[in-house]
Amino acid sequence: MKDAKISCKNSGTLDYAELRIVEMAETFFIRSVMVQNVIMGIIVAIIVAILIRCIRRQKIIHVILVVVWGLIALWFFNGPLWGFSAVTVSPKGLEIHYGFLSVFRNTTLPVDTHWKVNSYKGGIRKLKNLYFFQLPDHRSLKIRGADKFEILEALGAAIDRINGRPMGKVEERPVNM
Repeated sequence: MKDAKISCKNSGTLDYAELRIVEMAETFFIRSVMVQNVIMGIIVAIIVAILIRCIRRQKIIHVILVVVWGLIALWFFNGPLWGFSAVTVSPKGLEIHYGFLSVFRNTTLPVDTHWKVNSYKGGIRKLKNLYFFQLPDHRSLKIRGADKFEILEALGAAIDRINGRPMGKVEERPVNM
């Protein structure tokens, strides 16, 4: 299959290596990016409304406090507590989507990035099985359920398929046990 040739109208023939580069990008939604953006939008709207109110009343101390709260919100959405919710796998790289306020975290990683699906015991009594997708220096939001777990496995399989070799694995042992 690697030596296969495909005829093309304009440029003659393409060999298998060139064909792999032309593959379409796939986007995997771990959680809804729209929901994440709505949460971020509501927080921005509240902060902006309070900021405008404080500016109109000319209370400089309150303006400073609202700006500090805005910076804390920006830190939270760009910090380690907020995971990514979608990944686009393409020959150009793995594009990670956190949401519109995560301006410092939205990035593109190389295609040959190693991945891992981890399990996690969640809930108050640690009885719920949660899963998250891990890339170097990046973690997805935690999810629950067999259908969502299949999305994480399909994401890993897409990364493996685009590289032509295994790049990661599914860890069965919970990371917090």
